[in-house]
Amino acid sequence: MYKIDFFSPGVLMKIQTLDFIAELEKREKQVTSYLCSREFESWFHPEHLKEAIYSYVNRAGKRLRPAVLLISCGAVGGREEDAIPAAAAVEMFHTWTLVHDDLIDNDDKRRGGHTVHAQASLIAKQELQYTDSQAKDYGRDIAILAGDVQQGWAVSLLCDCSLKRNVKPEITLTLIKMLESYVLTTLVSGETLDIQFAKKRIESFEPEQILDMLWRKTGVLYEYSAKAGAMIGLSTTGAQDKRIKALSSFTSKCGTAFQLQDDILGIVGNEKQLGKPIGSDIREGKRTTIIYYAFKKASPQQKTRLENILGKPDATNEEIEEVTQLLEQLGGISETKRLAEKIIQEACLELDVLTDSPYKKLLLAWADFMISRKF
Repeated sequence: MYKIDFFSPGVLMKIQTLDFIAELEKREKQVTSYLCSREFESWFHPEHLKEAIYSYVNRAGKRLRPAVLLISCGAVGGREEDAIPAAAAVEMFHTWTLVHDDLIDNDDKRRGGHTVHAQASLIAKQELQYTDSQAKDYGRDIAILAGDVQQGWAVSLLCDCSLKRNVKPEITLTLIKMLESYVLTTLVSGETLDIQFAKKRIESFEPEQILDMLWRKTGVLYEYSAKAGAMIGLSTTGAQDKRIKALSSFTSKCGTAFQLQDDILGIVGNEKQLGKPIGSDIREGKRTTIIYYAFKKASPQQKTRLENILGKPDATNEEIEEVTQLLEQLGGISETKRLAEKIIQEACLELDVLTDSPYKKLLLAWADFMISRKF
């Protein structure tokens, strides 16, 4: 059972026995079932590309974005069933960003298995007898192509809101335009900043710059998810409705807090539980609030040591452990945890405009899960 105690002015909610994980899994199954229908599976060829497209879909995932889209739809009185294609679209849009992000970061693990480019590279060596160099190129190419298809599929899935459900065409068109303009450009700009930041000196940053980058990379798609669900639930394109604005702001802030927790887990999480490598952010030299807060308190010798190891692709496990201990001792992790909790508290205040309901309780539990999760 998932439990949460939360208080905010005007709202006092104590969720004693809400099985939040079960609610999350129920919606995960709905979205996965929709994506894995025979109609869609018949679209993709050849087999290696199809395997790449479905690789992450077929693995257990949190599906937090589609879940909050469906819950937001219900929170404003809508039918979740009408929003399932949009939830599937958000999941597929998120998936292509993961495929390309893993390639950019040179990560080999995702959700307990090989990343798309790593898996395609292995297949190339085993089935096609490619050399290591040829296989690496093949893996990269398949990952790029799979991500391209997934991005297009996300738009097609949004069309199903009107073609297969009861969503007005003008709402569907508004959601497509919003996703392919505002969300896409904001998210890619965040990824670009993340890449650029890794080469800049740590002391040149302020937390606000890092938080803005995190929001662009992660928060914007969460914001869109709630907005899309609420627009479908209210059957309106009027994004200025106070409930739509509240849910959008709520998930936008929660998305940033989610990324802060992701940064923490990327350093001190359980690799088996997390399903991806621990320490890769250190080797890539990611500029996180953890690094910022630790560096602020570090001695000159500690700063030198951090600078020498951060961004070192071939850093040894011993060096990674050394940096991890420094980040903990200097308060980088604890300060980031406090920041994430503060953002979540601020986010939950946005929900005061919603009528109390089981859906509102689910949203509060969802917010708490964003920073208490271990995977």
